[in-house]
Amino acid sequence: MKGKLVLKWVGVCAASALGFAGNTSAQWSSTIKVSDAIEAPNSQFTGAVSAARCGSNIVVGFGDQEASSSNSFAGFAVSRNNGAGFSDRGVLPVSTDTSGGYTTDFLGKDLGFGGGAGGEYPAAKTPSVACANSSLFYYASVYTSWSNSSFPGACVTGPMCAAITVSISSDSGVTWGLPTLVAIASGDIHDLIFPSMAVDPSNPQRLYVAYVNVNDAPPFDYGFNCGGFDLYEMRLASSMDAGTSWADNVVDYACLDGNQPAEIDGEILTPSIAVGPDGKVYVAYEFLPGSGPGASNEIRYSRSLDQGKTFSAPMIVSTDAINNAMPKLAVDRTTSAFRGAIYLTWSGKPRGTTTEVLMSDSLDQGASFSFPRSVRATSQGTQINPVVAVDNDGQVANCYYVTGTNTPTSTSNYFYNCLTSFNHAATWTGYQKLVTSAPAGYDSLTSDFLLRNDGFFTAFEVPTTGQRHVVGSKSDLN
Repeated sequence: MKGKLVLKWVGVCAASALGFAGNTSAQWSSTIKVSDAIEAPNSQFTGAVSAARCGSNIVVGFGDQEASSSNSFAGFAVSRNNGAGFSDRGVLPVSTDTSGGYTTDFLGKDLGFGGGAGGEYPAAKTPSVACANSSLFYYASVYTSWSNSSFPGACVTGPMCAAITVSISSDSGVTWGLPTLVAIASGDIHDLIFPSMAVDPSNPQRLYVAYVNVNDAPPFDYGFNCGGFDLYEMRLASSMDAGTSWADNVVDYACLDGNQPAEIDGEILTPSIAVGPDGKVYVAYEFLPGSGPGASNEIRYSRSLDQGKTFSAPMIVSTDAINNAMPKLAVDRTTSAFRGAIYLTWSGKPRGTTTEVLMSDSLDQGASFSFPRSVRATSQGTQINPVVAVDNDGQVANCYYVTGTNTPTSTSNYFYNCLTSFNHAATWTGYQKLVTSAPAGYDSLTSDFLLRNDGFFTAFEVPTTGQRHVVGSKSDLN
């Protein structure tokens, strides 16, 4: 499964000649309270912010814990007025024998990639929220069951089962049903992590969840020979009936084994999924190489032209990604000449010293991508956790955390910044610091999935009086 580097300059020159009318700087609002204080006694609940908007309704998901529900850690807040105000509604309901969303490590396991879910890669437990219409919202999360009673017969090895589930709300996120099963495996040797969810705009009955299945102890049950070492599978679960049933396919795989070919010797992390206006499915993710000489972190990409049944060979979009590059995808669904344009952002080191938010775009439905370019180049500093979205008139927004040092520590101060492009990511304006003092956190950016309203809403983590909260800001929302 040899990756290939397919890059060409697309979009930049053409886009720079096509601005939008009224392309003055977008203005982001002052911060809006999204969540109450997040009860997180340790780091196991970090790495969790996701937002989805349909019409005037916005749902934000985040890691949380409530005294009234000790085994659910999937918090959520709801706005029904275009993000002007939110109600923190606690955590998703789960059955009593489960640990739903943001589960802790078990039996000393570290998820197979250094540090465990609360360690080197806390985003393993990030939720993913999506919507199909102004009433119907979905919430994908990591899930653990301690008996077969939750999903009878689904995890025959029991008693601990690792799963990806989707919870469904039919009242704009106010109340939720019990989780439905997307994928499940024996929890003693598997970790199912990094869920990323999308709804097909051309047919909202089609749902997709990308995730990583780590098979970190024998038996290795998917047929790939990893020589007894950890197996990472980037998988795509597809539902054609609004989440009632799911099929599952492998997009890419890797083995943390130095005897493997370079293109599969490593780890696969943090998938991001998006669906184009014509139903094409796009997935981007990070590949961290093993111990081979000269190996570089990669941003990989694959697409499906048949509703997730098959995927193209992995394409290497970048070889300068940092650890935890957190790639994110967005697609233009307007009726303009840029309909179907794909935007991919992540954090990398193009200069070898500074860490910058990078952007690459595709104007041929993912057949090729432009050479990566900095969203806002810096001579010194660290820009991390970028998020991207496209609104109903083709504007592109990008938000991220930034600090002024090349070697940040756990006590470094970060700003949270947002920029807007009125010419399809060719140039960026409207640079705003939404928060000027915060530790690095996780974030999300959304536009109206229904394309009825313009503008963006971002949700991100900040501390307040010694506690952690999720706050938000909106730009041009109406």
